[in-house]
Amino acid sequence: MTTWGGKLDGVDEEQLRQQLRTETDAKAVKRLTSALLYEQGNSPAEIEELLGFPEQTVYDWLDTVAERDLTALGDLPRLGQSTRLTDDQWTELTATLAASPSDAGYDTPTWTPASVRKYIAETFNVEYSLAHMYRVMKRAGLSYQTARPRHYKADPAEQRRWRGEFKKSGRR
Repeated sequence: MTTWGGKLDGVDEEQLRQQLRTETDAKAVKRLTSALLYEQGNSPAEIEELLGFPEQTVYDWLDTVAERDLTALGDLPRLGQSTRLTDDQWTELTATLAASPSDAGYDTPTWTPASVRKYIAETFNVEYSLAHMYRVMKRAGLSYQTARPRHYKADPAEQRRWRGEFKKSGRR
């Protein structure tokens, strides 16, 4: 890292201003503003006092402005964690989940997050959290099944009559 005074050699102040006028990314606006203040003779410590960003952050932003094209000052895309299942394992899992759980040896009428988690652990020796199973099921094209709000054999007229007679207690 260079010392204060030479970080933005070769960067035109007018280009910084033009890019700042059209920039929509918040992080890029902060970087451009810091660079303009720096070009106007402010030190990173003074920029910290003016804008409230830590001095080291200002140094990092100035490095970014010096290294990148002015139109690409926003955050770079970040890679997520790679999947623990291979493509072949994922294909096998989706095919299994498309079938009934009984075909896979489970005594449940539908796939639940717990049963999917158990199947993945037993078949592929890969452990996932129960919360992650909702995302796995969604990606596989399944939705989590819940109980129906009303039983399919219930008489709607009888339910309306019961609701009319039901008294709330007022307590929570």
